[in-house]
Amino acid sequence: MAKTYSGERIPGTLRYTLKIREGIEEHCVQVPEPSIQITTDGFGPLESANRLALAVLLDFTKNPQISFAHYKDFNFFLAGLLSEDNWMLHSNRIELFFKMIEMPKQEKKPILLGHP
Repeated sequence: MAKTYSGERIPGTLRYTLKIREGIEEHCVQVPEPSIQITTDGFGPLESANRLALAVLLDFTKNPQISFAHYKDFNFFLAGLLSEDNWMLHSNRIELFFKMIEMPKQEKKPILLGHP
């Protein structure tokens, strides 16, 4: 079933409330402030947006390895959406992201010209 993700920055902080809606069910996830250390490197200047990207991918994929491997590219793919004070994202857009990162693998296959 499709999910809708929405984020709202908590005023006066760098924390976000992430809401995940699937059908009629909705739950909230607190995304920690950037000052809280995560065991992985690479959060840099876009730290809040990267943390949101990671949280969304973790929920969507349920796979930490895939999520950690792609959260920066996913944030870039969304072109600054996660840096806004309020935003909404449908899971179809996440599916599109994963289709786009799979395309280069498909392009490496040999192309057969003509048929016998």
